[in-house]
Amino acid sequence: MKIRTAMRFGVTAVVACLVAGCGSNPPEPAFAPSSAAPSTAGPDPALVSWAGGYCAAVKDMRLIVYSLAKNFDIESEADLPKAAASLEKLDTALTAAIGGLEKLPQAGPPAQEANTLASGELAFYRKLHGKVTEYRTLLPRAGVEYAKAALNLSGADLVSHVPSVETAKVPGLDQAMKADKACELVG
Repeated sequence: MKIRTAMRFGVTAVVACLVAGCGSNPPEPAFAPSSAAPSTAGPDPALVSWAGGYCAAVKDMRLIVYSLAKNFDIESEADLPKAAASLEKLDTALTAAIGGLEKLPQAGPPAQEANTLASGELAFYRKLHGKVTEYRTLLPRAGVEYAKAALNLSGADLVSHVPSVETAKVPGLDQAMKADKACELVG
């Protein structure tokens, strides 16, 4: 009897140990740690640099229209200096945008369509700059109605302008623009 009781106790202890996991290897984790390095996928640093240069060149052009005198601000000859100052401000911003766009390096594959974006913007700003230069030259002799028309046309050109290439259509450019602080106001 003592043997049976001892045997029952032993079997019960072994079963309890097995159920509790005594002596077994720890369970495998649900996911196995990867030996590969963590992914650092992000925007191409060269494209981020290109985007920063692009945005620095054009960011002022996105908002300048809101700071220019409007045609209703020009009521008499006494208001012509406001028009002249606005056209000078626009001329300065256009000169800076053109200079910045001209300095951009060529974007490489797969984002080479960014070069088309930049060249389209460059052509637009050069054309507008030519108009603004003409407006500024003629303004002192042309009078109030000419000043109003010059401000209207310049503002309308800026507001209605749509780049020839959408940034979303250039592979990686949207991500690169999000990674560069100069692009916060450009979109």
